[in-house]
Amino acid sequence: MFNMVKIGRNIARLRKEKGMTQMELADRMGISYQAVSNWERGETMPDISKLPELADIFEVSIDQILDNQKGADIVQNIAQNKTTEFLRENEVSVEDFSAVMPLLKTEQADEVFSHMKHKFKLHDLSVIAPFVSTEFIDECARKAAASEGIGAIKELAPFMSDEAIDEFAKKALETEGIEALKFIAPFMTDEAVDECAKKAFENEGIGALTSIAPFMSEEAMDEIAEKAFENEGIGALTPLAPFMRDKTMDECAKKAFETHGIRVLLPVAPFISDEVLEACARQAFEKEGMGALKPIAPFLEEGVIEKWIRAGLEFSS
Repeated sequence: MFNMVKIGRNIARLRKEKGMTQMELADRMGISYQAVSNWERGETMPDISKLPELADIFEVSIDQILDNQKGADIVQNIAQNKTTEFLRENEVSVEDFSAVMPLLKTEQADEVFSHMKHKFKLHDLSVIAPFVSTEFIDECARKAAASEGIGAIKELAPFMSDEAIDEFAKKALETEGIEALKFIAPFMTDEAVDECAKKAFENEGIGALTSIAPFMSEEAMDEIAEKAFENEGIGALTPLAPFMRDKTMDECAKKAFETHGIRVLLPVAPFISDEVLEACARQAFEKEGMGALKPIAPFLEEGVIEKWIRAGLEFSS
């Protein structure tokens, strides 16, 4: 990579040798003096389009500004629109290309990459992904997913288009199952996550959704949870309980308690609101006595049972 601090020092030295102030250099280049100041402090680098102009003002080569022969050659030829010719006549490595990437505009990076993409291995692509176009990344991701599965594109996912991500996710669901989506679920659209979740629920059951549950919409979560509850009871909600809305969990808990009693709530007790859990426990205590509360007691607020016991003793007397 280019050493920005060293380049900044070169710019400062060359400017001083020309007897120019930062403001004078900035005015001549049509930029702010803060930009020149940032260059010289090594905080930023000149845009590639500014390098030929900077070299002309200082009457030096781009090599002397960048202090990096190989990288400077690449940059200079790109700046002079000689990219194709230079790449045809010179051997440029992945490392060389990666080093100059931060200086290039997206269209320039695409041009270089189009000549060199046969050299890049999958793990190299994550380095250059922030600099080339989404179209190129999508193209590379398609090839990787086709040969190695969707897990191969997890490092490229942040730079891919929504359309490509959703496309790959739906294909992977069919061929690899919902678990394969856990690497790219954060980058999928909400609609695609919900669609895949509903299909996986139909085919594999609610337990298969754990890996993508954090990325599902509340509406889809409620819909699936309510179906699972109707078909299998409240115990089926355990895998999704941490991600469900309190209101939905409470409604299911109240229905389950009315039908099956307090013990059925044990698997999801940590996710039921204190208010609803206490109300169910109170009814169980009044109907069945203290023994009914033993399974659920650890999840009740401290002091609640003691309060009921005292109330019961006073009533008995």
